Amino acid sequence: MARRIGWWLALGLALSGACGACRPSPPPAVLFPPTMAGVWRRTTLQNLGPSDAPDPLPRTLINHLQTAAYEGPGRLQARVYELESPAVALDLVQRWRPSADTVFFYRDQYFVVIKWQDADRRALQAFVRELEARLGKPKQRF
Repeated sequence: MARRIGWWLALGLALSGACGACRPSPPPAVLFPPTMAGVWRRTTLQNLGPSDAPDPLPRTLINHLQTAAYEGPGRLQARVYELESPAVALDLVQRWRPSADTVFFYRDQYFVVIKWQDADRRALQAFVRELEARLGKPKQRF
């Protein structure tokens, strides 16, 4: 009887540890600082509800949305959607339709859309790299 309880306890601990990796990572403290990549200055910052999302996403899957506009060597607007799960973000990035002057990507449960106008390519790449770094390293999945 004691062996059976010990086995069930060990199984429960193993499963709870494995599910800990499934939990979404907490949102980054500062996604959009006043200056990004040394040349982009933030002009607006907004926290929006799911119903205010400007992109065609299922509103029920959005936990949080933050948008920011920047000026520098051009203009850009960035949106970071925190979704229900990394699986939802992956599905979304696979179905998203590319458009001119727009880049999109996902990191764990975050889906990011960046649109620009007349932006310097290297400065834009630096902005994207910094935003990716702010979202943290991707979690490894098995």
